[in-house]
Amino acid sequence: MRLREDRRRATELQTPAQRRVTETILQRAVALGAEAVALTGSTVRAKRTTGSDLDFMVVGERPDFGGVHEDVDVYAANAEAFWERLLAGDDYIQWTLRFGCVLHDDGILKAACGHIEESGLAPSAERKLIQARRGLNLARLVLECDDVETAREQCRSALTVIARWLLIANGEFPLCRGELADQLVTLGCPELATALHQLIHDEPSSEEMRAGLELGEKLTSAPQSCQSGGINGLGRGDVARRR
Repeated sequence: MRLREDRRRATELQTPAQRRVTETILQRAVALGAEAVALTGSTVRAKRTTGSDLDFMVVGERPDFGGVHEDVDVYAANAEAFWERLLAGDDYIQWTLRFGCVLHDDGILKAACGHIEESGLAPSAERKLIQARRGLNLARLVLECDDVETAREQCRSALTVIARWLLIANGEFPLCRGELADQLVTLGCPELATALHQLIHDEPSSEEMRAGLELGEKLTSAPQSCQSGGINGLGRGDVARRR
C-alpha cells in the first residue's frame, strides 16, 4: 500500500526532468541488487530551494551518476550498516522512513518502520551534537580561505546540523532544511533561525557567516548550561531540555 502511494506522490512532487533522473537512479540501484530505494529530502516535503539536490537513500551499492543532468545526492549503505546506523540513532534514516517516498523495498524499510513503532526508537541528540561540532570545525577552516561560495555551503551545512541537534534534543523531529528556521523560532532560537535563513536564501558576507558560526559555537560548547532561560541570552525558552 505505501509503495504504491509513495510512487504516486513522488511523481506528483517532481518535474518531468526530475522524474527521469529518479527513474534512472532507481533502475541502476535495483540492477546492482539494492534492497531498497527511497526519494528523500526537500523534494518530498515540497520545500525545494535553489540549492536543493535530488536526494536518495539506497540500501545497497551506490549507483553510478553518469549521464545524470541534475544535482544528485545518494546516501548508500548495505543492510548491516543500515541497521547499525538506525539503532545508533541516525536521524537521516528515520527522516527518510517518516517522510520519504519509498520507490523499491524488499522488506527492509517496512521492517525498520515496524521496529521504530514497536520500540519507540528516537534519533540520538548526542550523535547529532558530535556531528554539529565536527561541522563547525570544518566551517571555521573553510571560512579562512578565499572561496566564499564554498564557505557559505559549509556554514549552511554546519548550522543546519546544529538546528537539527537542538530540535532532537528538545523532542522535536526536524523537518527539511527549508523548514528548520520556522521550527527554531517556535523553539525559541530566533537568532539561529535568522542566520540559517540567510545562508539558505541570501548571500551573507564573511562577517555575517563568522557571526553565525560564533552563535553555533556558543550553542554547542556547553549545552548542559542551556536548560533554562534561553541560551546565554541567544534564545527564548527552554532550548536544551530533554524530554
